Amino acid sequence: MKKKLFILFFLSFFLNNIVFSLDYETAKNYFANKDYDSAYDAYNKCTSDCLESGNCTQEHFLCMMEIGRMLEQGLAEQDSRKEDRYDKAKFWYKYCSDKGSEICAEKLSTLNPRTQFIVKNIQEKLFDLGYPIMRDDMPGAETFTAIKNFQKKQNMLVELPTEPEEWLKLNDILAYAVANKENLKNSNNLGNPSDYATGVWIGKKNKIYVLTTAHFANGCNKIRSDKLGLRIFEIDVEDDLALLETNDIKNDKYVPIKFPSGGIYENEKIYVYGYPRQTIIGKSETAEGEIISLKSSGSDRSRIVISGNLHLHSSGSPVINEKGLIVGIVHAKSSIWKQIKEKFKKNVTSIGHNLAISAYAIRSFLDEHNIEYLTEDPKKKDREKILLEAKKYTIALECWGEKK
Repeated sequence: MKKKLFILFFLSFFLNNIVFSLDYETAKNYFANKDYDSAYDAYNKCTSDCLESGNCTQEHFLCMMEIGRMLEQGLAEQDSRKEDRYDKAKFWYKYCSDKGSEICAEKLSTLNPRTQFIVKNIQEKLFDLGYPIMRDDMPGAETFTAIKNFQKKQNMLVELPTEPEEWLKLNDILAYAVANKENLKNSNNLGNPSDYATGVWIGKKNKIYVLTTAHFANGCNKIRSDKLGLRIFEIDVEDDLALLETNDIKNDKYVPIKFPSGGIYENEKIYVYGYPRQTIIGKSETAEGEIISLKSSGSDRSRIVISGNLHLHSSGSPVINEKGLIVGIVHAKSSIWKQIKEKFKKNVTSIGHNLAISAYAIRSFLDEHNIEYLTEDPKKKDREKILLEAKKYTIALECWGEKK
């Protein structure tokens, strides 16, 4: 009896999946043949299992997105007002985005008024580069797949844009690719940075520099940030610190960091602000944590241990206390710190722990090279003010050229 029930359950599950697959494929065929009523009906049937059970698959999400696109294009529910169709389309995108769909979150971002014109241009450029997409101003799965394929071909981080600035940066990259299409036929990529990091402006108004880590700066043929060209002014490989200078700026446009005039304390709340994921755009990210230890090992006070969820390429990001002052810059994220802890056989967990170069070590480095800097002891500031200030003194950095 149990065996029969199992067989019936298996057949039911198998047949349900066949019906679902047929609904989805049938809907696509209806749409391709311009039988829009049948396509819309099939796409809706395709979503029923997801809506009823809450267990949604990638194919459910594709059906939901196509429902939304048909509503946007006026190919379904034509008796409804355009505004009502648009709101219903947004509902579908929001629903499957909340369920964890990357493509629906992506689609939702294209509805931003600041983004719509940019996305249209991106579709045109992808088409010019030979990617099989529909230039219908209603981007869907084929557009997002084309973006990922372009990123893979250019050896870029495969990450779909969601903010208007990210779409704008992608459009710029594609514009360069289109302009150099003939020259790039025999090339694997556009020539991309070999590494990324964050820097902070440091010094005083009469002369300011960019401070970052030596392990990032050392070995770069060129260091760039947007339209700024930078070069190494001073470097200390042992303390992992580097000062960069440029002739491309006016000093009064940039705000230098400030150090605490007092001390640094364990259990102090901190923020880490930087640009770890800037392959698509110099998008800032913030992590929160606290100072776990003022020593990395033994009596070494040149490094502090901080908690926080940091990404790869966080090097050089400022570690900021609740007064908005710099208590360090990121040296290594948790994966490297874990290896160090294992090496020294410390019987503690290192998950989420990161190493930062302490303000003491940074100030010693600056004193050694006669670089002036600012100190202060203000009252605590709210999070919004701290991050607003951080945006003014941080800078996204790119290393160009293979490191030796």
